[in-house]
Amino acid sequence: NARREVNCNEDEYHLDAQCCKKCKSGEYDCEAVLRNIIKHCVPCEKGKEFMDHLNDLDECHRCKSCDGTLGLEVVKNCTPAEDTKCACAKNYFCSSVACDSCSECTPCDGAIEKQCTSTSDTVCGVKGNILKWIKVQQVLYFGLCRLNLSCSVYMMHSFPFMLLDADLSSHIAGIVTEMTLSQVKTFVRHHHVPEPAIDQIIQDCLGDTSEQKIKLFRDWYQRHGMKGAYGTLISSLRELNMRAVADKIEEKLKAAVSHSQEGGLNFLIQIIKL
Repeated sequence: NARREVNCNEDEYHLDAQCCKKCKSGEYDCEAVLRNIIKHCVPCEKGKEFMDHLNDLDECHRCKSCDGTLGLEVVKNCTPAEDTKCACAKNYFCSSVACDSCSECTPCDGAIEKQCTSTSDTVCGVKGNILKWIKVQQVLYFGLCRLNLSCSVYMMHSFPFMLLDADLSSHIAGIVTEMTLSQVKTFVRHHHVPEPAIDQIIQDCLGDTSEQKIKLFRDWYQRHGMKGAYGTLISSLRELNMRAVADKIEEKLKAAVSHSQEGGLNFLIQIIKL
């Protein structure tokens, strides 16, 4: 005789040619471990294990921990039916959908345009600081000019290069040679390049650290745009305690693009003369 096929419901599973009820959330199926017992579903260990769906598994999942060293804290404890819920601790943020770690909010020396939230970094006000800097430069500029020193040479070497909107696209390879892969990843994460985009670039260039750095930086540059990118790069590196890297990149770019910046330099001189 042909064996009759047993069709089980969605909340059941096959066992020895019969249908057994799956275990509910918060329980697991010990039938595979202990045979011939009346109750085959047993609870997950409270505070250590969970199961959040109907199942016929022989063990529960381990509860997730929220690592404080990664900027995380517990917002909901693990229960037998639900895993631990983590979120960014105070003064930390994460812009990704799934956050395994959070970044520390950027401190501002002056005014704050937007407070740090759990999903976005602080936006610092810069206008006031730049205006104060320009005022200082005005005093120095006119003082040196009255002493018959070369105003244009002073401007080339002393006026904040970050105010010039230099096109960095042809200098990306040179920029990232001064940075490690870890430093490039820290920089792009600081500016909210999504984790999936970072992971995809790393996977696309496995084994080629140089190309990974170039593509990661280019991804940030394309998102940011040319305007103000140089200033953002240098100031952010210094904020991230990469001052030596910032200095090397600053010197390299000054030498590379100084000849093409004469128009911008003259424009800045005219502003200061106003």
